[in-house]
Amino acid sequence: MVKAKDSLKFYKVISIIAIIVAVVALALPYFSKVDVVTPLLPIDELSIQEYIKVDVRVSVSGNVGVVILEGNCYQLTATTELSQVESIAKGQEGKIDFRPGTHDLVKDVLNSLDIDVVMVKIVDMQNNTYIGKLILKQDDRIVSLDSRPSDGIAVAVRTGAPVYMKDDLLKTQGKYIC
Repeated sequence: MVKAKDSLKFYKVISIIAIIVAVVALALPYFSKVDVVTPLLPIDELSIQEYIKVDVRVSVSGNVGVVILEGNCYQLTATTELSQVESIAKGQEGKIDFRPGTHDLVKDVLNSLDIDVVMVKIVDMQNNTYIGKLILKQDDRIVSLDSRPSDGIAVAVRTGAPVYMKDDLLKTQGKYIC
């Protein structure tokens, strides 16, 4: 019986290592050739000019998740998957289930590779879908990854990174609340 437990532990460890290796293998190409620049160069991805820092709240309406973004007297309400809203809420509360979720795993992988989340930016809307960027930094390299805003927000709330939204997008899609 002891041998079976030891064998099971061994396979669990091997499985976890395999998952981490797969995530690293998928992330490395982004840091070797996609939008990589040094932080000393002026690049649009790092600029927050024409962006508004937004506060994030979430709620549930029936079986739909609702993300509420507020900044500079404007409020935008967007729907997303219920699982995304639950993940954002858990991240805001600092809660991890008995097993980490995908966004918790992403945070752990980034931390283990000494990669910082600089910010999340909501940059555009195409076909009624918001477009986001997850801006990451490792040493002197910066990378901008295409991201669903809800995924970016779920990672940002876990790492303390700010969330920004394009000024004109917030004003045209949101409502004035002051």
